[in-house]
Amino acid sequence: MSVSSAPRLEGAPAGGTAVRGIVEVEAAVVEGRAAVSAHLERFHDLHAHPATPPTAGVAWLRRVLPSAPPASVWAVHVDGGPGERAALVLVDRVDDGGRRTELLAGGGGHQASLAATTPAAAARLGRVLGEAAHRRGSALHLAELPDDPRVHALAAGAGAELLDALPVPEVRRPAEGEHLVSSGVRKNLRKTHNRLAHDGIGAEMSFSTDPAAFEAALPELEAAYRDRDEAHGVPCALDTPAGRDTWLARLRALGDLGRRELAVLRLDGELAAYVVGVPGGERYGIFDGRFVTRWARFSPGRLLEHEVLQRAFADPGVEVVDWMTGVAPETLLAVSGTRRRLVVRRGRPGVPVPRSAGGGGAAPLD
Repeated sequence: MSVSSAPRLEGAPAGGTAVRGIVEVEAAVVEGRAAVSAHLERFHDLHAHPATPPTAGVAWLRRVLPSAPPASVWAVHVDGGPGERAALVLVDRVDDGGRRTELLAGGGGHQASLAATTPAAAARLGRVLGEAAHRRGSALHLAELPDDPRVHALAAGAGAELLDALPVPEVRRPAEGEHLVSSGVRKNLRKTHNRLAHDGIGAEMSFSTDPAAFEAALPELEAAYRDRDEAHGVPCALDTPAGRDTWLARLRALGDLGRRELAVLRLDGELAAYVVGVPGGERYGIFDGRFVTRWARFSPGRLLEHEVLQRAFADPGVEVVDWMTGVAPETLLAVSGTRRRLVVRRGRPGVPVPRSAGGGGAAPLD
């Protein structure tokens, strides 16, 4: 564990205390799992703000922290009291391109978040972050952040550029008299149901928020998750212990929040498709979903997706269903619009970053 903290005046290098009038602003960098755990305790209220997405809150960070290499995790914060606080938890990745600093929140294309009370606090945090990354010889690639004034301020403070990530598709509640999906989709769904009936295939859908039932279903979910990648002959994220641990940690983090619903479609008693949903107020998220390729003739993913959408909007409080990642809209049953996501990016010291190298679907902002 290491903590960088030294007294400083406003405008001096990061890692200490800035005196602005009679208000002191502490700025610090902490390193290692133990220090980051202490950081989460201290800034629990900031990371657990009601507006924080489930994939960026304290429960998520605590679950994924053990799966990160111990020496790779660090955090930065500025603390000037309740009116001016900001914090980020980070992880360093090292590959052939060198060291790159990413957010521990989000991951897998899921939404991250910036814990900051004001744009001014975010800008000050950006300066601390930028200086710390420079000392580490690290590039910055903070992905899946919302299009928010605080994120813009963070990027400016860090001397980084903002890029567009893949937008997140959404389905908004249909107006009175409108259909949830198009006539073409409804026709195809009817054909699928007729095909099941003709072939004598029994179909059963179930929804559960029970933690024990979810744990019992994990082996089937894992097999379904692996199935598509194996069928296409591509590596699976679960092939490595770290990848599998991260997948499990993320799913269990949603359970820790009490915001996890498992939808399952069984054909002739076998799991044919699943969706992990995230209920929460006006917005219902679709966190994960897979189908088993041997049942592809019956479009199990489409059948279950339609049922999930109908069930979500059966709750009068739900106004939007989103897929939580930048899924290609043409693969979905319905899309009403998209939600913008941003990437904060800066190259390693002395190494310019080509504007075409955003990665993850990122593209320079106009």
